[in-house]
Amino acid sequence: MTGALLPVDPASAMAAELLGFEAERQRALVEPDLVSLERLLAPDLIHVHSSGLVHDKPAFIAHVARMGGFVSIERGVLDVRSGHGVALITGPTVNTVRRIESGELARLEGFGTVLARHTADGWQVVLSQITITKHG
Repeated sequence: MTGALLPVDPASAMAAELLGFEAERQRALVEPDLVSLERLLAPDLIHVHSSGLVHDKPAFIAHVARMGGFVSIERGVLDVRSGHGVALITGPTVNTVRRIESGELARLEGFGTVLARHTADGWQVVLSQITITKHG
């Protein structure tokens, strides 16, 4: 099949590169490191929140800044696929966030998807989404 994204060998340099990129994305969201987010997020980013709210890059960075970053992001075993300058990183995630309105902590257990594109500046997130699988 042409254009297919193929599984990345977990022991390969490509897997290490992409998992390192994902770890950097998580770190930037938790700290929050808005300078790194500016570099890691593609200009045409689409971020779909667990609530269904959709943000573009400027709105998402502003949202992360308003909430003071994520409290934590824990990823389980990830499926990494790549081909033709794009990568798909999917798998379980637990995002703990502080609600902007109330300051209350929310633990969001779900399935996370990150689609990244390789550019001259390195990998950049084009699409990120979490679908809730357990409310808590």
